[in-house]
Amino acid sequence: MRRAAGVLAVGLAAGGLAAAFLLLRPAVEQAAQAWIEREAQKLGLSATVAGVRLTPRLSLQLEEVLLEDAGRLRLRMQGVTVAPRLSLAGLLGRAARVEVSGASADLPAGLRLELRPSGWLVERQARTLRASSLQTGERLQIELSRSAGALQVQVHAAGARLSERLGVLVHGCPVASLGTADGDLAVSRDGDGAIRVTARGRSRALAVASFGSGTGGAEGCVALGAPTDAELETEVLVSPEAGRLRADTLRVVAGGAAAAGRVAIEGGTAAPRLDLALEVPRVEFARLLATAGLAPSGADLGSASLSLHVSGPLLEPQALQVEQRLDFQPPPQPPAAIERLKQPFLCRLATPDDGTVEIQVGPESPDFVPLAEVPPLFVRALLLGEDAAFYAHHGVDLAELPVALATDFARGSYARGGSTIPQQLAKNLFLSREKSLGRKLQEASLALLLDATLGKARQLEIYLNVIEWGPGIYGLRKAARHYFGREPRELTPKQMAFLVSLIPAPIKYQRSFADGVPSPFLEGLMATLLAKLESVGALGQAEYEAALAEPLDLRLEAISP
Repeated sequence: MRRAAGVLAVGLAAGGLAAAFLLLRPAVEQAAQAWIEREAQKLGLSATVAGVRLTPRLSLQLEEVLLEDAGRLRLRMQGVTVAPRLSLAGLLGRAARVEVSGASADLPAGLRLELRPSGWLVERQARTLRASSLQTGERLQIELSRSAGALQVQVHAAGARLSERLGVLVHGCPVASLGTADGDLAVSRDGDGAIRVTARGRSRALAVASFGSGTGGAEGCVALGAPTDAELETEVLVSPEAGRLRADTLRVVAGGAAAAGRVAIEGGTAAPRLDLALEVPRVEFARLLATAGLAPSGADLGSASLSLHVSGPLLEPQALQVEQRLDFQPPPQPPAAIERLKQPFLCRLATPDDGTVEIQVGPESPDFVPLAEVPPLFVRALLLGEDAAFYAHHGVDLAELPVALATDFARGSYARGGSTIPQQLAKNLFLSREKSLGRKLQEASLALLLDATLGKARQLEIYLNVIEWGPGIYGLRKAARHYFGREPRELTPKQMAFLVSLIPAPIKYQRSFADGVPSPFLEGLMATLLAKLESVGALGQAEYEAALAEPLDLRLEAISP
């Protein structure tokens, strides 16, 4: 009888608890959702929770949690389970165990961070929210706090296997595998909108993409480069209201390169002034390109050291003061693909319509023009128009790069590339037509090798015989015949200026003389180049004035196959 009464009492108690659970469940779920929204608001964030469910074990299951910071940060968690450590009071009070089935954070400039399933201990103290990884064998702690209007995120890592838990994407493409990290990162934004970023750390087996086109992953994405150990130390301050960006400390060691420098931009968008200093004691091009997934392993592409100091107004590119030094140490044996260019060779070029064209660069081709047969005035015009420091640099002109970037910034478009003749030759002979960070890195290393291996005269000779001068028009002899019905040695100064002026955009500029008469724009380009020739003494005053008045006499002959 007693046993039956005991069973009944237990049953009644269980039933009472179940009834209490069912009665209190909606209130607890509503209270939990309100608490999440309230705590997010304290941190300056808005929170949206699609659903909240209280389980019999007093765990909360959250569906589709979305946290936003005025459009600058968007954190979405697909599913979250929050388990109390001791009691329901603990769940809604100070600490809880949190299991995240997956999450993503969308940041400016198309950057997205994707968090794979993970477990965390989450603690709240006043205006601070701290999440510590529950993964054994590592320490990873993220702290989010707000004080006096300032929002701060701090990350501490020790042996944190980031590549296993975090994906980094730009516009949907994976761009990095973060390896195993040790270090600290702090990002803060004060009430005036100023953002400070401080980072000091090291990553083992870091891998990055080249930021160019390729077929390494999803459509339009590229494969990651070879893993490398990397170190980073930086402190950056961005003050939008004051129009200021400062990075007094910037040090990077990765992939066969070490760089240290500082940068400051003052004056906002109205009158920005730049002060940039960069020192690279050594860069090994083979390792650097392999790290970016751009070169076969084992190749020796030489090494370089460089220093660069740029200062002045960004909106006045020609007023920039540039001090540079670049020392290149070529490999003992040049790559075979470049060594072969010393002799006659068959060149295959990519065309604008994604096809290819073959050009025989050598005396056996009737279109080949030896450098000795090119008028010296044409060579002078070419260098003034395309690469004034050709005989002074080693393939890359660091002084021209910041001026080109500043010109593009001032015009708000990609207007000037800053490429030297060796860089243009490297692009034409070996690379695609795309514009990307990866391709520019390849272009620079190849240009240094071309300059060291071939010398100036051979580079000019190849360049003049392979560059494009219009649809299906490659090489100086074809261009001279097509536009003027003449041989290169017969060209007048104005005709030379015309051909050199076409080089930056030989297809685009076709509409500037489609009716046989150069447009005012094209006439201006030719006049500027002729004035440069006169200013350096390549043309006398009378020759200059005669060239300006000279009719161009365009013939536009049919292109022979």
